[in-house]
Amino acid sequence: MGLVFSRYGSVETLQIADDVIVPLWEATHADVIDRPFYSTDRFVERLRGYAGAPTFEFVIAYRDGTALGLAFGYGLVTGRWWEGLEPSIELPEGFTDERGGGRTFAFNELMVIPEARGQGVAHALHDELLRGRPEERATLLTREDNVSAQSAYARWGWQKVGKLKPYPDSPNFDAFVLPLPLPPH
Repeated sequence: MGLVFSRYGSVETLQIADDVIVPLWEATHADVIDRPFYSTDRFVERLRGYAGAPTFEFVIAYRDGTALGLAFGYGLVTGRWWEGLEPSIELPEGFTDERGGGRTFAFNELMVIPEARGQGVAHALHDELLRGRPEERATLLTREDNVSAQSAYARWGWQKVGKLKPYPDSPNFDAFVLPLPLPPH
C-alpha cells in the first residue's frame, strides 16, 4: 500500500489546517458541504474545539508525499458527548459515565479522498489512530445515510448503540462503540 503516517499534536494540526486539512475536508465532503453544519467554516470551528483537548491525536496518511486521508479524535473527560443519546439497544448501567476521563476515545473524523477509496486507506488510518490508545473503548458518530461508512465500521467491529444530535445545527447521527485495545492483526 505504501502509506506513511504522520502524527500531529494540537498546535501542529492547527498550523496545517488551511494547507492540508481543509482541502481534504472539502474533497471528502463535496456532497454535503453546502449544508451549514458541513461548511468549511463550521468544520474548522469544530476542529479547533477538538484540538483543545489534552488527549487530542491527529494522523494523516500520505503516499508519495500526497495526503490521502486523515483521522483524529480525543479522550472524553465528561459525559457531555452522550447527552441526548437515544439508545437503540439495551445499554448497561453507567454506560454514559466517563468517570473523569480515560474511559472513552471520541473518534471524531475519518476521511479519505475519493480517488484513494477502496484501497484500505481508511482502515489503515482507523487502526493507526486507535492503536495504543489507553481508553477502554472508542466511540464515533456517522451520518444515518452514510451506508458505506456504516458497513465498514460494522466490519471493523463497531456496534451501533443509538442516535445522537451533538450540535443544534447538526443532523442526527448513529452512535457506535468499539472495545479497545484493538486486537492484533
